[in-house]
Amino acid sequence: MIRSLLPVLFLVGCATAKPAVFDDLRALDKQQNYVEMMGRLKDVPPAARDDEWEGFVERASIDALAKAEIKDASAGEVALRTMEEQLVAFPSLKKSAAWFAARADKGVEAFKWTYSNYRHATSDEQWVPKVVAFVEKDTLTKGLAQRFAKDVVAARLVASSAWPLYELAFKRDGDGVCADAKLVDVVIDVIDYQSWLDVMKPLVTTRCAAQLKKPVAEKLKKNDSTSFRKGACKVLEGQADVAEALKICEG
Repeated sequence: MIRSLLPVLFLVGCATAKPAVFDDLRALDKQQNYVEMMGRLKDVPPAARDDEWEGFVERASIDALAKAEIKDASAGEVALRTMEEQLVAFPSLKKSAAWFAARADKGVEAFKWTYSNYRHATSDEQWVPKVVAFVEKDTLTKGLAQRFAKDVVAARLVASSAWPLYELAFKRDGDGVCADAKLVDVVIDVIDYQSWLDVMKPLVTTRCAAQLKKPVAEKLKKNDSTSFRKGACKVLEGQADVAEALKICEG
């Protein structure tokens, strides 16, 4: 009976033994030599890529992003491509909160540069959709949509351009987004452009009324522009607590 078990035990030992390359990866990890480690990761056969290997992937990938220097728009595009290539090469990164956090930091830096590569025509805006697509891929980093709305899009374009990111933020983070101070500027600018008014009305009068209704009404009282007056009148229509501001709509 003992002799018959020996082949089975041998096979189990072979199945669980890690390839020798793991010893090299551990040594490189200890040395924090992530550049060389990155080149050795694929030496591990797929069947042996366990949690330890995914840890190597995470640390080497984060290090590569941290070391990527962005000094112009071209380097920004390269950095963004590198992030996409890392996800394709190492799908395990999709569950790494640490890697996505590093991606977010480098993404803010990169998009601020790549802004200059686009025309930014109202009818053919391509940069903002790329920013939104970048944020949509990260479902782990809390507050990411708001960060890119404020620090990237609204910092470069008119405030209303950031609305698609705030819309995504509301879907992900809920009513807590109402407290974002920048949201007031974005909503007022959206109303001035008379865009997304069907969304603005419940947002201003119900969902974020405590933060938005009064600023919109005060802006209406000033009647700075005809376009804003038309938009604000539609958004605030029927709101008794801002009746004074709505008198402007009667003219």
